[in-house]
Amino acid sequence: MEKMDLLSILFILACLHVHSARSVIGTLPIDCATGTSGQIGEIQEGYEGVVEIITNIGPDDRLVLESYLFPIGVTFLELIYSNENSTHTVRTVKPLDADVLTESGGVLYYSLTCPTPSLKNIRTLKVQDVNDNPPIFQSKTYSATVSEATAVGSDVLRVIAEDADVSPENNRIIYSILPPAPDDFEVRSDGNIRLKQRLNYNNAQQYIFSVQATDIGDLSDTTTVTITVEDFDNLNPYFDHSLYKASIEENQVGQFSNVTPEAIKAQDGDTGINEPVLYSITAVLPNVYQSNFDIDQNSGVISVTTALDREEIDQITVHIQATQQDDASKTANAVVSVTIEDVNDNPPQFDQDEYTVSILENSPQDQFVLQTKVTDLDQGGFVGTFRIIPESVPFSIRPDGTILVKSSADLDRETTPSFSFQVEAQENPPSTNKATADVTIVLLDENDNSPQFTTSKYQGKVFGNQTTGMQVVKVEATDLDEGPNGEISYSVEFGNEDGFFGINENDGAITLVKIIPLVDNRILQFSLYVTAKDGGAISRSTSAMVDVKAPGDSHPQFLQKIYQGKVEEDQSEADIVKVDFLSIDPIVPVTLTVDTNADKFSINQATGVLSTKVKLDFEDESSYTVQLSITDGTHRDEASVLVEVLDINDNSPVFENPPATVSVPEDLKVGDNVTSVTATDADAGFNGEVRYTLLGGTGRFNVDQETGVISLADPLDRETQDTYHLVITAQDQGRPSRSTTTNLDISVTDINDNAPIFSNQLYKTTVSEHAEVGTTVVDVMATDKDDGPNAVVTYHIVKQEPSSTPPVFTIEAESGSIILAEKLDYGKAKSYTLEVEGQDGGIPVLTGSATVTVQVEDVNDKAPVFSKDQYNVSVYENLAGGTALESLEVTDEDEGGFSKGHFIMVSDTFVINSQGVISLQSDATLDRETEDNYIIQVVAVDQPVDGLSSTAQVIITVLDVNDNNPQFLPLPEIIEIQEGAYTPSSPGEVCKISATDADIGDNGRVIITTSSYIKFFSFREDGTLLAIEELDRETQDVYDLVIVAMDHGMPQGNNITIVRVSITDVNDNAPVFSSDTYSKSILVKDAKVGEVLLTLSATDKDAGNNALISYSFSEGSSMVALDADTGDITLTSDLSEVTEDTLLTLTAIATDHGTPPESDEAEVLIYFKIASLTESVSFESSSYKFTIKENEPEASIVGKVKALTGSPLATVSYNMKSHEDVFSVDGEGTIKALRPLDKEEEEWYILTVEAIDSRTPPNTAETTVNVQVENVNEAPVFDTEIYEAEIFSISPYKFPIVKVQASDPDVGESSELQYSLLESTTLLDVEASTGQVYVLDASRFGGNPSTFQVKATDKHGLFTTTKVQITVKEIASDNTVVISLNQPVFTVEKKTPEIEDSMKKVLGWTVKILSVRAEDGNEKRTILRESTAKTYVSFIAMDSSGVVIQATVVKEKLQSNHNDVKVELEKVFGSDLEIKVEESSGISEDSEGSSDAAVIALSVLLAISIVGLIALLTVYLVRMKKMKNTDSDRERFNIGGSFHFHSRKQEVKEVKFNNRPDSERDSENDINLKAGPSISSL
Repeated sequence: MEKMDLLSILFILACLHVHSARSVIGTLPIDCATGTSGQIGEIQEGYEGVVEIITNIGPDDRLVLESYLFPIGVTFLELIYSNENSTHTVRTVKPLDADVLTESGGVLYYSLTCPTPSLKNIRTLKVQDVNDNPPIFQSKTYSATVSEATAVGSDVLRVIAEDADVSPENNRIIYSILPPAPDDFEVRSDGNIRLKQRLNYNNAQQYIFSVQATDIGDLSDTTTVTITVEDFDNLNPYFDHSLYKASIEENQVGQFSNVTPEAIKAQDGDTGINEPVLYSITAVLPNVYQSNFDIDQNSGVISVTTALDREEIDQITVHIQATQQDDASKTANAVVSVTIEDVNDNPPQFDQDEYTVSILENSPQDQFVLQTKVTDLDQGGFVGTFRIIPESVPFSIRPDGTILVKSSADLDRETTPSFSFQVEAQENPPSTNKATADVTIVLLDENDNSPQFTTSKYQGKVFGNQTTGMQVVKVEATDLDEGPNGEISYSVEFGNEDGFFGINENDGAITLVKIIPLVDNRILQFSLYVTAKDGGAISRSTSAMVDVKAPGDSHPQFLQKIYQGKVEEDQSEADIVKVDFLSIDPIVPVTLTVDTNADKFSINQATGVLSTKVKLDFEDESSYTVQLSITDGTHRDEASVLVEVLDINDNSPVFENPPATVSVPEDLKVGDNVTSVTATDADAGFNGEVRYTLLGGTGRFNVDQETGVISLADPLDRETQDTYHLVITAQDQGRPSRSTTTNLDISVTDINDNAPIFSNQLYKTTVSEHAEVGTTVVDVMATDKDDGPNAVVTYHIVKQEPSSTPPVFTIEAESGSIILAEKLDYGKAKSYTLEVEGQDGGIPVLTGSATVTVQVEDVNDKAPVFSKDQYNVSVYENLAGGTALESLEVTDEDEGGFSKGHFIMVSDTFVINSQGVISLQSDATLDRETEDNYIIQVVAVDQPVDGLSSTAQVIITVLDVNDNNPQFLPLPEIIEIQEGAYTPSSPGEVCKISATDADIGDNGRVIITTSSYIKFFSFREDGTLLAIEELDRETQDVYDLVIVAMDHGMPQGNNITIVRVSITDVNDNAPVFSSDTYSKSILVKDAKVGEVLLTLSATDKDAGNNALISYSFSEGSSMVALDADTGDITLTSDLSEVTEDTLLTLTAIATDHGTPPESDEAEVLIYFKIASLTESVSFESSSYKFTIKENEPEASIVGKVKALTGSPLATVSYNMKSHEDVFSVDGEGTIKALRPLDKEEEEWYILTVEAIDSRTPPNTAETTVNVQVENVNEAPVFDTEIYEAEIFSISPYKFPIVKVQASDPDVGESSELQYSLLESTTLLDVEASTGQVYVLDASRFGGNPSTFQVKATDKHGLFTTTKVQITVKEIASDNTVVISLNQPVFTVEKKTPEIEDSMKKVLGWTVKILSVRAEDGNEKRTILRESTAKTYVSFIAMDSSGVVIQATVVKEKLQSNHNDVKVELEKVFGSDLEIKVEESSGISEDSEGSSDAAVIALSVLLAISIVGLIALLTVYLVRMKKMKNTDSDRERFNIGGSFHFHSRKQEVKEVKFNNRPDSERDSENDINLKAGPSISSL
C-alpha cells in the first residue's frame, strides 16, 4: 500500500514537471500605433500556466487586459507586469474550460489594450475540448400512452440527453435501447422512440425498457421509458361459444331453464376497451316462431314471450347476434338450439264421453260389465290409474280400464234402478291431469222390496174450529216393486184408544171422527202408529208415526214493560237487546211491531231481538225510547226499550281559516313564531281532543302539538331555499284516530347578506396593438345571490398596472365591459393588469373583486411552412373515433412561431386539432369495404384573423381488418337426400352451400364446415354438402346441421347457420303385424252375418305409399272376409253347416304399396264352438319337486312345469312369484337357477309359479315347486394363507407356537378335519385334531425364517394347505432374569399375562415369561394343592425394536424400581406379596455343581424311573381290566410358557406370549395324562 502511494506521488510530480516545462503557448507582437489581431494557438482545456509573454513593449506603453466580444474570456486570465514593465506575461487564473465557451465556439477572446491611444491588440486562443462530461438525460423517466392503432413508423415519444462538452464530436450523442429491447420499438438518432411494428393491446398492455445515451468516449446515462398501450377498438365482439343449447318447458314463458355449456355471453374482442355489446335475435327457424322469442339487449338473456307447444314443435333454432354498442358494423353471431321439453299438459281422453250398459240386478261379483279405452297426446301416452267416482258404487275397474261387478248385494233395481257414475283416468303423480267419462248401468228388476212411507213421521193439527169428518193429515207409502207387490193398504195399529181418528185404507187419509175437547194455553198431542202393507203373496209391511197436535186459546204478552240497551253510533243492523215474551207461536202466530222510531229500529219476529235499521248519529241524538207491541190478531201487549247511543270517533278535526301563505325574513331567529293554526273536532272526550304534527320544511319548522303555533327550528337562508311547503296534520285521540291536513306555504324574504362574486377571479385576454380605441377588450361579470336591489352590481376599475395618465382602459359600470381608451404600443407595454371591483345596491354596500390580465399582441407578417408538401399515412379500418393518425409539423418565423396558428381541413371523416394532429372524427368510422383511400388538403393559418397560410396534401390509405364475418348465400328452401348406404369414398351429394366475406386477402377467404353430425356429413372444398355414412330415415328422418363458415383472418371471423336435411324414404321396410297370431272363439248359435270377428293391424316404418298397407288372405274362405283397407275380418256365413267344434286356420298377408312391394304374414285362428264351455287354466300337477346340485353354473335347468288351457286358441305364459332373485321361468315353463347355489347357505327353496292364459280377461293358476340343493364335497379352507411367528432358541419341547385353523364348507364336517405337516421336520410338529403347532427342538435353528406347509384333510381325503413361517431368535442364557414370588405355582401360572403387563408398566420394556416353576423345580406343573412355597418366574425383557435386554440391566432396573414393581404386582396378587430378584439365570440351578453329583443324581433317577414304569404298567393293566368300555380321564401337564397368535387372511398379527385365558391355554397347551397321582408319587 505504501509503495502504491509513493508511485502516485511520483506520477503527479512528473505531470507537473511536464506541464511546467511548457512555459508559453505563443506570442504575438504588440503595436500600440496601429493595433494587432491574431491567434495565439491551441491548447486543451484544463490548461493552467503562461499563455503569452510580451517583450516588445515600449517604455510608454501601459497595457491593459480587457475583454473582447465575449466577456467570459478574461475571467480565465491575468496580466502580470515584470522587468520594470518591459515584459508582460498573460497567464491563467484557473484551468481553461472549453465547455463554458460555448457562446464563442470554444475560442477564448481577450485584448491587450494600449491606453494612449486606445488601440486593441486582439488575441484569440483556441481551447480544445476534452470529453470530460457524460450525456445527462433531462428526465430519469419518460412515459407515454400510445394507441394500438398508431401507424408503424410513428414517433411515440422523444427522450433528450445533453452533453456539456462543447465540441460536436464530444457532445454528439448516440441513443440505444438496452437489452432486453422490445421488438416493437426503436430509438432514433434524435432520441425519438419510433414504432417498428403494429401494437396489440391483447398481447401486451405496457412496455418498460431502458434507453442509454452514449458519447464518443463511452460516457453514458440511462433513463427508463414506460409506454402504455391504449386499446383501440379494431376487433369484433365474440361469443364464448358458437353453439348453445337451451331448453324450456312447453307452455312456459320467461327465461330458459337450462343453457349449456354456459350462459350466453359475448364481449368486445378489444379487452382493454371492452365496449358493451347489444344482443339481438337475427332469425328463428322455423321463422313462424320469430315472435315467440325476445332477448335482453344488455344481458343476452333469451326469454320466451309466447308459450310454445311441444306437441306442435319440439326443436327451434334461434340465431343471435352481438353488436358493439358504439359501432353497429362490429358483430358476432351464435346459434342457440332450443329444445321444448314436454310438460304433461294434455289430459287423458276416453274413447267415449258416455257409456251405457244393462245388466241383471244381483249379478255375481267380478262379472264383466264393459271395457273403456284412454289415450294421451303427451310423450309416452297414458300412464296412470283408473278409478270410479264415487267409489261407493258396486263396481270396480281394473288397471286396463275393464269395469267389473264389485258387490252383487248392492245391485238392487228397486233401490237403484240404474247406476250413473264417472270413470276417472288419472295420470301418475306428480301430474294432476285426469279425464272422466260418464257410465250408466241399468239394472233389470226382481221382486224384493217392502212398502216405504214417504216420511218416518207425519204431523197434523186440530184447532178450535174443528168438525167431525175433517181431514187431519194424509200418509203415503210407495213400493218399488211392480204389480200386486206394489199395491198398498193402510191401517192404524195403535195410539187411537180414544177413537178421535179414522183412516182410509186405500189413500191413507186420517180424519177426525169425534170432537177433541181443547184446553186453554195448552197443546194436546196424539201419537198414531200407521201400517202400510203391500199385496204380495207373502206381504211386506212398514209402519210410521203420525203426530197430531190440538192447541187451545193463547194470550201473547211481554215479560217486562221496560227494556234497556246500548248501541254504538254509525252501526246499521246492529243488535241492541232481546225482548222476551210469551206465546204459543208457531201454532198461533204472533206479530212483533216497532210502534215508534220505526224508521230507525226493527225487531226480529223469530228471536225478538231489537236492532238498528239505519246508522245512528250520537252528535244528532244520544238516546231513544222505542215503543213495541205484540199481537196474535186478537190479543195485544206493549213494552218500551230505552236505547242509549254510544259515541264513536266518526268526525275528523276541521281547520278554522288556516293561512295559505306566510312571509318571513331570512334572518328570523330560531324559536320565533311564524304563524299558528287551529282545528276543532265535533266528537266528545278523547275523540274530540286535537293534536298537531308537521311534515315538510326540511326540519326548519316546529309545530306545538297542543296550540298549533308554528315556530322556526333552524336558521333560514333564502339563497339556499326561498319557499317551504308544509303539511300540517290535526289528529284526534280516538281509537282509531281521525285526522285532517292543511297546506301552508312559507316565503322567505331577502336581506343583503351576500357580496357580489365574479364569474372568474382572473380574466385573461389578448388585444392587438393595432386595436382601435373603443374596442371592447373583455366582459367581466359578477353575480349576487341576493334578490332585488341587493343583487344589482356596478363595476369600477380601482387599479391599473403599469399605471398611465390617462388610463388605457375604462369599464362600463352596468355591463362590466372593459373598453380600450388609449392606443396600445407593444414596445411600451406587453401586458396590463387591472383590478376590477363590483358593488351591490344593498345597505350596507358589499363588494367583490377580480383581476384582468390584458396581453398586447404583436402583428404578424410571415407565412407558416409545412415540413412536407405531401404526407402519406396508412391506417387500419375500424379505428376508434378520435384516434390520432398523423402529426403535421409547421414552423413560423414570426414571434411566437405557429403557437397562435390553426389548421383548416375540409373532411367529413377526419378532423385536425390546433397542434396539427389529424384524427378520426369521434362519430366516424373507417370501413375499407366502403372507401379505401382519402386525399385531403390541409391549410395552416398562423393567425386567427388576417393570418398568413400555406397548404399541404395528406393521403390516407385504409388497410383491411378482419371485421366482416362470412355471410351465407341464400339456401335452398328444401334440402333433402334419399336414405341409403353412403361412404366417404362413395358419398351422396346433398346440396351446395356458399358463403362470401367482404374482407380481402386471408380475411376474405372462406371455408365451410359442419360442427354436428360430422360422422354422417362433410363438405367438399367447393361447399358441396356430402353424406358420408349410411342414412336410415326410419332411425332419423331429419338432421339439423350446424354449418360454420370461417374466414382465415386474425382473429378469425365466423358465421353459423342451421340447415335441416330431410331424409326421403325408400321402401326398405316390410309391414309388421302387431301379432304373429290372431285368434277368436265364437258360439255358432250367436253368430251374425257381417259381424266383425277380428281386426288385423300391421305397421310399416316407411313413409307415404311405402307405408300404405293392404290386407288379404293367402287363400279365400267361404266363412269370413278380410277388408283390404281396415283389416277387419267379418263373418260371411250363418254357420248353419257347422255341426261340431271347428278350428278355421287362415294366413293373412299385409302388403305395402312400395316399389317393389314388401309384405308380412300372420296366422288367423277362428274357433267355431257348438256349446259354451267354462274356460280356465290349470297346472298338470298341484306341486312339483326338483333337485339341483350345489355350485352348478348360472342358468342351469332345475325342471319344467306345464299348464293347460283347454283351448287351442289360448296360450300360456309363466311368472315366478317368489325367489325371483334366485330362479326364473321362461315361456315354456322351464325353471332355471340364476346363480350357483350353496347347500350350506340354503338347502330347500319353495317356489310359487303362476300360469296366465291369453284370454280377455286372463285366467290364472298357481303351483308350488320344491327345489332341494344337493351337497357336493368341497375342500377345506384355511383362515389365512400364511401364519408367521417368532420363538426363542431356548423354547422347550412341545412349546406351543401357533394354531392353524381351517373350516370345511360342507355342513357339519369342520370338526372332522385332520391336520398334518406336508413334510416332517425336527423343528416343529402339529396336533392332528386341533391344528396346534408346537416346538420339537429349536436349538439347532436360527437366523433366517423357516417355512413349512400344514395341510387340513377332510374325511373324504380332500385337503388344502397353508404356510407357517417360523423365525427362531437366538438368546443367551445370561439374558434370562428370574424372580421369585411367595405365591403358589398354579396361581402364578393363571396370572402370567397380568404379571407381564404389570412389569411392562414399571420397566418400560416388553416382558415375556419363559417358565414358571415351583420351589422343587417342576416347571408349570399343575399340582392342585395349597402351597405357600416360592414360585420362580423366568423371563426376558425386549425393547420396542424387539432386541433382548441384558439380564444385568434388567436386574438393576428391577432393584431400583423394586417398590414400584411390588405395588403393581400387589394389584395382581394382593398386599401380602413378597418379591425377590434371584441371582441365578434360572436355566439350571445346579449348573455349577460337580459332575460327580450329577452322575449320582442321574443314576438314582434312572433306578426310580424303572421302578416307576413297572408300577405304572401294573396299575394300568389293572385299571384297563376294570374299566373296559369306559374312556379314561386325562389330566394335563403344562410344560412351559405359551404363545398367543391372532391371524387373519393375508395378514399376520403380533405374537403375544402367555396372553390367553387359562381355560384356553390349558385346552390348547397342556398334555393330558390321567395318571397324575402315580407320577406325583414317583
